[in-house]
Amino acid sequence: MSVNLLTANTGLEGDTVMLEPLEPGHRTALAELLNDPAIWQFTWRTVTCLEEAEALVDEALLARSAGKQLPFAVIDKRSGRIVGTTRIADMSTVHRHAEIGYSWLTPSVWRTSVNTECKRLLLAYCFEELNALRVQFSVSHFNERSQRAVERIGAVREGVLRRARVKPDGSIHDVVLYGIVDGEWPVVRARIDGLLGKQYV
Repeated sequence: MSVNLLTANTGLEGDTVMLEPLEPGHRTALAELLNDPAIWQFTWRTVTCLEEAEALVDEALLARSAGKQLPFAVIDKRSGRIVGTTRIADMSTVHRHAEIGYSWLTPSVWRTSVNTECKRLLLAYCFEELNALRVQFSVSHFNERSQRAVERIGAVREGVLRRARVKPDGSIHDVVLYGIVDGEWPVVRARIDGLLGKQYV
């Protein structure tokens, strides 16, 4: 796993989405999209105004410039519009693992192929370009929709971090951990490709 790839201007393209490395030029449109309470209902984060959404984008840009994470703007290829963001984070060059997360999409693309194709592109990048041994996902126990989405692509539920996050409103969230390891990737890839094929019919 090469640290140099963290700062590479690498776009990832699928049939319906483009993942563009997050840039300052994405800030306004993405912040406006993220300023939607529906996105945050079952997460351990809270965004209640445009300023908080802008701060979230600035945090992602800072993490990218520091070479710690690789955040993307999710672009709908049909409309050319930003429909969300996703990220590769918690990367270890020593242990060759990473986490796919910070995946926030506008409700208008929920239950479409967008999230599935984003996961396909990011997993392929991690396993086939970064040579990862393991990729994990962490999901709030309240977010059953995201849990089902991760399970649907073939990730293995590995455990629960109990009482691991406190939301600004005081609610306490467990974190459900899922993982995919390198030996499982070919089967997971075929499964995702099958799901996408069905969705494109």
